Amino acid sequence: MQTAGSSAARSAEVICLLLASLTFCTSAAQTRDYCANDPRVEAVDLSTPVDQGFLSTMRGIGVNTIIRYYDHEDETLPGKTLRRDEHNLILINGFKTAVVFQHHNNQFASFTALRGRQDAERSLALAAENSQPRGSAIYFGVDGPWRMSYELTNVVAYFRELKASLAGLGYRIGVYGSGLVCDVLQTAGLAELCWLAAPTAWPDYHTYYQTRKWGLAQLRTSQCGGRSVDFDLVNDMVADYGQFAR
Repeated sequence: MQTAGSSAARSAEVICLLLASLTFCTSAAQTRDYCANDPRVEAVDLSTPVDQGFLSTMRGIGVNTIIRYYDHEDETLPGKTLRRDEHNLILINGFKTAVVFQHHNNQFASFTALRGRQDAERSLALAAENSQPRGSAIYFGVDGPWRMSYELTNVVAYFRELKASLAGLGYRIGVYGSGLVCDVLQTAGLAELCWLAAPTAWPDYHTYYQTRKWGLAQLRTSQCGGRSVDFDLVNDMVADYGQFAR
């Protein structure tokens, strides 16, 4: 049950995020409780399959989009990949879906042109399995604080291959990452959408947050509905961040 104290703490942190100024947050905000209704938190992402109980909990707190993963066959976590039956359960319960591809994308060695092609091909196969409609987005994770020019060069090469492989197939490309990575890829025309990662210490988090170019902004990991999850703020200026409802 949510207490008045936990509600105040959660509200304090969300306000801090909206102002992109965590420096002034009080210690009360550190005792966060995201497992409660808040109109600014419309999406949740998780790396484990959902079930009816979890979806019922999400409906009860006002979440309307479930974000799940695409991954290679040798999954980095068991059950990480969204499969058809799970997607059908999400749809039957009236939720929208969004997807992000992640396979060791927290390791810099993953960002090569070859991996870009391989990840694009696997994403397209899973998009077909899940009947993902054209016009929706596939996000690709850049899960690190990379900032050096050679690091960004490799990330750009990876996304250039993604774009070449997905060009003309109707899917929008999104990036999950730091403010710096989002800005670089959007400026280069290699990613249309940004999902701003939760770590505020990653490069240009606050600067990019204030631009309001992101569609989603991830909050820190919490527990809800029997799962470890991340809730996500949805930018009210970007109603369509690539989610889909069929």
